[in-house]
Amino acid sequence: MLIALLIIISIFAALIWFTAKMDSSIESAFTPSGELTPVDGGIIHWQKQGNGPALVLIHGLLGNSNNFHELAKTLASRYTVYCVDRPGSGFSSRYKGTSASFEKQSKMILEWMEKEGIEKASIAGHSMGGGIALRMAIDAPETIRSVSLLCPLTTPLKGGAGPLSVLYIPNEFVRTSVAKTIASPLRAKLGRKQIARIFHPEPVPTSFSIGGGGLLALHSRSFYEGSRDTVSAQGSLHRQQSYYNKIKCPIGILYGEKDTILKPDEHISAVTSAKNTAVSEIIPDAGHMIPVTQVEACANFIIKIDSEVNLSD
Repeated sequence: MLIALLIIISIFAALIWFTAKMDSSIESAFTPSGELTPVDGGIIHWQKQGNGPALVLIHGLLGNSNNFHELAKTLASRYTVYCVDRPGSGFSSRYKGTSASFEKQSKMILEWMEKEGIEKASIAGHSMGGGIALRMAIDAPETIRSVSLLCPLTTPLKGGAGPLSVLYIPNEFVRTSVAKTIASPLRAKLGRKQIARIFHPEPVPTSFSIGGGGLLALHSRSFYEGSRDTVSAQGSLHRQQSYYNKIKCPIGILYGEKDTILKPDEHISAVTSAKNTAVSEIIPDAGHMIPVTQVEACANFIIKIDSEVNLSD
């Protein structure tokens, strides 16, 4: 019995050591390249480029602001582009006890905008970032000019989100234990296959790991906070969906036809059925990661939706 216990303890100690070493290796490959702004509940890390009207890009689950590296460069000729790390993601902090709800994330990003003097902005959100972009349009109708949704999460999930389903861990003790022990070793082993499934049917760009910030998703903190986001998302979407018809600004939804992470029909209709002026488009043969794989299509769509602001005035 004692020998078995010692073996179990040794295995867990080895897993904790491996996770800490992996986290250290990931941290050495990245440094915060933008600014850090304290807000209620944490710190927002953000990057800025370009000139023109303000455009804020909000990434999805397990993502970070580097996911928009190429898209931001493309849009910078027309906009002042702000790429933010959502609370708890990338280099943004979420203090212990700070809610992961969409309401709280919206408040934190809106507070960041106020502190940085961004009085009005267009918002583009990818995946879970789309759900938070909608929450911001509900919370601050006088601040948000338009909302462009890229493969967005808009309604509570009826099933799993592919390989991201493993993040649904409601119990805090289990979540913390998994993050500090088996999550990183498993993702180190299965990471390439999981990322390929998220990008399917499109190939994963070779630059995504470092330039696109993909490697940061393997950090233990990313798993822990991503799990908190996943658990909070269902309730957040239940609470906000009934308010979609009250959003005043133009809304557009762009989806990859073959997205296997979120179901295009479900997440498009959740918005268009509530707001009949919302525009939706499909990119043939594209998957879930269109901000990375379909940069020109996403940029053109954002510009198109944003151009409707003056028409709606």
